[in-house]
Amino acid sequence: MKNSYKLAKSLFPKNLISKHWDIYPSNFHEILFNKNDIENFRSNELSFKFNDTLEKGMLSRTRRVLNRLVKITGKSFIENNKEIVVGNPKTLTIYDKSYDYHDLFIIYFFHAMYPYLSEKSKKTKFFVCDIGGGYGALIHRIKKNFSNAVCLLFDLPEQNYISNYYLKKLNPAAKILNLDSLMTVKNIKSLDDLRLKKVDLLDYDYIILPGYLIKQLPNNSIDVFINTRSFMEMNTETVKFYFSQIHRTINKTGIFYCVNRYEKKTSGDTIKIKNFPFDEKWSFEVSRKSFSQPLIHEALLRRTHLENHKLRKELMRLKPYDVEFFRSLV
Repeated sequence: MKNSYKLAKSLFPKNLISKHWDIYPSNFHEILFNKNDIENFRSNELSFKFNDTLEKGMLSRTRRVLNRLVKITGKSFIENNKEIVVGNPKTLTIYDKSYDYHDLFIIYFFHAMYPYLSEKSKKTKFFVCDIGGGYGALIHRIKKNFSNAVCLLFDLPEQNYISNYYLKKLNPAAKILNLDSLMTVKNIKSLDDLRLKKVDLLDYDYIILPGYLIKQLPNNSIDVFINTRSFMEMNTETVKFYFSQIHRTINKTGIFYCVNRYEKKTSGDTIKIKNFPFDEKWSFEVSRKSFSQPLIHEALLRRTHLENHKLRKELMRLKPYDVEFFRSLV
């Protein structure tokens, strides 16, 4: 894990790190590698910016979100899929049971995707790729419920290190391919020599790699793409980079679960979900205001073989209600 982090950190292109995520000092590895800190990462600064539970005033919000979620998923789905142990999260006791605020949103995302994942799970193996998946909470639910999923995570080196720890702690027997082990398996000394094939990944539960290496995935190889609340924190160049790779690597019937802000400016650019560079080979299966987060839109799109000329107009009708919105009404 440490070797993977150091290598990824040394090679990560600066242009793919937005202002929002350019927050890690040069000595951050001292905290990251500290045993006590990593064991408690869900209650300290290691999960800063990708753990809603670290916000203030959580009891009333957690109770409100839990009550809403029960109406959507039912109590048993929540209890079967919550994870409140690894990383020592700041849980709250409600109705004599413990809950983690951030975890409730992960459960919702998983529930929203469940029927589409069930559809893909009919294959012997299916590939799920989470871009910017934080500490790996959502991909854990997917692997737990769909054992034939090959789960890929592409993120910043810091998040990769934490997700590697988290997923291995949850399942010590899990086969995880990270950057260091990948170079060993492929017997290469330089990433310039790296070429990935689907067969290289089939035997692994999780593949955890720095974001820029998504360009090494083979064409048409991914069944499910996921991005929940992280494209909105990337700069325009990084968003374009990832979309170009999604369009290249998703298979002909793939799906894309995309949950992001209508508008956000913390990356240094103004990022709007309505302006994401989708090509026209998508159709909406789901398009709605996100669960309990009115500033965020939830979309699930399916890849199509025909061009959908209505897609751009549907996107333009999303918030913010600007000139682009009113043009879409014409």
